[in-house]
Amino acid sequence: MKIPIIAAIVLTAIAVIGLNFAGAFASVMPSAISATPQGSPMMTVPPTAIIPIQSHWVRIVGDVNTWGTQDVSGTITVMSATTSINGVPTNWLDSATALWTNTTNYREDGNISYSYYAARLVKANFTSTDFQGNNFYMNGTWSVANVTFTRTVIKTDSGAINVQTNTNIAPLETKVYGELNVTGGWTQFTLSITGIPLLSGVVDRQVERLTMLNRFDITSGGTAATVTRADLTTIAHDYGAVPGMSNYDESMDFHGTYQIDICDLSTVAANVQP
Repeated sequence: MKIPIIAAIVLTAIAVIGLNFAGAFASVMPSAISATPQGSPMMTVPPTAIIPIQSHWVRIVGDVNTWGTQDVSGTITVMSATTSINGVPTNWLDSATALWTNTTNYREDGNISYSYYAARLVKANFTSTDFQGNNFYMNGTWSVANVTFTRTVIKTDSGAINVQTNTNIAPLETKVYGELNVTGGWTQFTLSITGIPLLSGVVDRQVERLTMLNRFDITSGGTAATVTRADLTTIAHDYGAVPGMSNYDESMDFHGTYQIDICDLSTVAANVQP
């Protein structure tokens, strides 16, 4: 009978919970031997990565109002995302771009000419929230350029119309140090880049989220802070599944053996919170 078999598996795995594992969320599991086809060498399965994994990301959109002593108009967009395992950063993604202009665009008879400045984050060195009086702080390497765009409409004697466009990018600073400071309860910002006047403005929109990615939380898609017996029961129902079977789920094959086996079941059991 299927149900008694599943129940036996669950009970066996629950017994694992009573073993002396080191700390909450510790996916401590000795190397195990997985079943292999007859005649094939036995394979040692490595321990699973330690959890939990935490994702923290910030997005900021603002208006650039001043450049040194000049009034300008422009925008700034910032995104910072960090992934940590047990509090140790392991992966991050940072991007930031500021665009601003202090000139008046020219438009006449279809002809257009305008110039603006662009600052782009080349590489972030450090990002943090609530850092030394800043709601958000970022430093790193920036590049700055003056971009000029022109579009010229040319009418020939035969009445044909030709349109010529040209974009000229003139580097001002290449790979220099810069700092972004967001203050005033996420309402103001300054961007200081070596070689150019200080940029400042107001924050229009800010989003900050902190999420938990718990690899062994099956029932809630990795978003729950703890692993429960419901997760253990779920993986027990798929015990023995292999690719090609409708109940095989690659996300439960923690050891990459292409089978939901006792190692996967034991790993979930080891992370169940009493």
